[in-house]
Amino acid sequence: MKARSKNDKAIRIQLPGNLYQRVERAAVAAQRSVPEMIVSALETGLPILPDSFPSGLKDDLSRWAVLDNEALRAIATAFLPQPKQRRFTTLLRKAEAEQLTAREQAEWERLQQEYLRFSQNKAKAQFLLAEREKNKQIEETAA
Repeated sequence: MKARSKNDKAIRIQLPGNLYQRVERAAVAAQRSVPEMIVSALETGLPILPDSFPSGLKDDLSRWAVLDNEALRAIATAFLPQPKQRRFTTLLRKAEAEQLTAREQAEWERLQQEYLRFSQNKAKAQFLLAEREKNKQIEETAA
């Protein structure tokens, strides 16, 4: 177990019995104590967010940190539904040719915003997955 520093904070938590059993089994397998296993899981699961990130992005990433890897992978590999992808391509071509009607222009702007949200969400999920993998490797090296 790591030596405590003056910055360490002691907390008391209550775990559901089945979760405690999972942590205890993992701790025995890793030859660690239950508190060490909990700290390790938190260190692996919670990303260290650079100070240079905007606060809104930090908030999003902090909220998303509770998602499991499967959910994050689903977000990271998501695409616009096929009909919207086709419509996006059609409107892109018309926009490049400057042939959009006013209604199509509004639709084009909405689709661009939706595509941007998808892209941003994918990037956030990929970042969290990469951080978890990096933290896992660091933890395995330290063990």
